[in-house]
Amino acid sequence: LSTLDPLTADPGQITVALVLPPGLQVTPGTAVLTLAARRGDMALADSFTLVPKPTPGVTPPAGSVVAGFGLAGDDLARMRDLQADVAAWKATGASAATLSVGVGGCAVGGGPAPDATGAVLIRLSAEAPFQPLIQPTRLTSLLGPEALNAISPCHAAN
Repeated sequence: LSTLDPLTADPGQITVALVLPPGLQVTPGTAVLTLAARRGDMALADSFTLVPKPTPGVTPPAGSVVAGFGLAGDDLARMRDLQADVAAWKATGASAATLSVGVGGCAVGGGPAPDATGAVLIRLSAEAPFQPLIQPTRLTSLLGPEALNAISPCHAAN
């Protein structure tokens, strides 16, 4: 993962794959990718909406599903602009950049089992393999038991 450089990646090639256990799905419209940088007391950050995108090459464990996402539309240009700004910072002094993924989830049926696991994978180009941002981990460790139990039911599409 240390070889991945979100500052040089083509935003149109970035794909995020969420491996979700039975009973959990992503709430539509909640997936975001955030790029942030800090240099001293200065910060740059922006969040970009992720839209559904195929994830060929990701095989989920039995019973799990994969939800894939990527950037599109105006977010592609906005991320390219932020990448250029952060790269300029890095060229003139020490700075640190982070890339994060956030999603909202909802429960299907009885929701995920107490011991359910999930993972987050990313690839920065269509030719690259997916790399783990979050290795398969119990949801109670990621979210905490209270948050896991508080996941709202998904609303059926009308």
